[in-house]
Amino acid sequence: MIFSTKAIGIGALLSAIPACAASYSQTKVYDSTNFFEEFSFTSDPDPSGGFVKYVDAETAKSSGMAKISNGAVYLGANFADKSPSGRPSTRVRSNDVFTTGLFVADIAHMPAGTGKGGSCGIWPAYWTSGPDWPNSGEIDIIEGVGNQKANGITLHTAKGCNMDVTGTESTADQTSADCESDDAGCTQSTTSANNYGAAFNANGGGVYVTEWASLSINVWFFPRGSAGANAVLNAGTADLDVAKFGTPLAQFSGNTCNIAQRFKSNYIIFNTNFCGGWASREFLKDTQCTSMAATCNDWVSNNPAAFNEAYWLVNSVKVYSRNN
Repeated sequence: MIFSTKAIGIGALLSAIPACAASYSQTKVYDSTNFFEEFSFTSDPDPSGGFVKYVDAETAKSSGMAKISNGAVYLGANFADKSPSGRPSTRVRSNDVFTTGLFVADIAHMPAGTGKGGSCGIWPAYWTSGPDWPNSGEIDIIEGVGNQKANGITLHTAKGCNMDVTGTESTADQTSADCESDDAGCTQSTTSANNYGAAFNANGGGVYVTEWASLSINVWFFPRGSAGANAVLNAGTADLDVAKFGTPLAQFSGNTCNIAQRFKSNYIIFNTNFCGGWASREFLKDTQCTSMAATCNDWVSNNPAAFNEAYWLVNSVKVYSRNN
């Protein structure tokens, strides 16, 4: 979402009002002061079949893959060693679980590539999910693979949940309405170049705001330096009114899916995956990638320096509860 005439401050972002417009009060802040106490590292095998070895907290911190950097939370991957059995990386999830809320993520950098290989093989995600997947739902707020140019926002549920995109920005395109859809979920692809990947990083990142309400799930993106981002970040502990945010980058709603039943008890998750089913398929479609290696696994295994930019730098994640 690129602010133009609409980006005139949070008090005037009234161009459109979501169906579930509401105000929210801040209840939790995750930042450099508490992040590693409030999030746990997951070292289980990757459920999507990624060519990755998620490491535990001790390994992540001792190797420099997890640390506080210039006041922000750094979560990265190994970029020093060849890795024939999968690239060491980080995956964390909040100790708290949530059912509805407003989530404000101030992110300065996301995993991407800038060298000759671009982002070949990289599969980053900022998302929420519950312990009983897919029955407790999943919200993919930032996700993509390889040299994807813009963000894809996706919901996953068990069978029987269909969404429409009424109220969504014209820059988003719904590629599927069925949120089960053979595990692909219901996705809205976007076209704003600075909301994802290397372009996101070149702009200093930005702020993703996710409203998970009982009748709709809405996502806004405010680029770093925009009036919208400044207004949200400068609000401090004050209440936030989503009616002032303008049209969501993506909105999911509809009478054919009971959001209150389908989404519950989700963790907040950040991870950096490599290859796996989706990223490996896209690798083989991208001539920039296949010009350097025959397969995604070969590229990720043998070119560690290509992944020195494959890290998250999170200033904060703030959680708000809806006011009655």
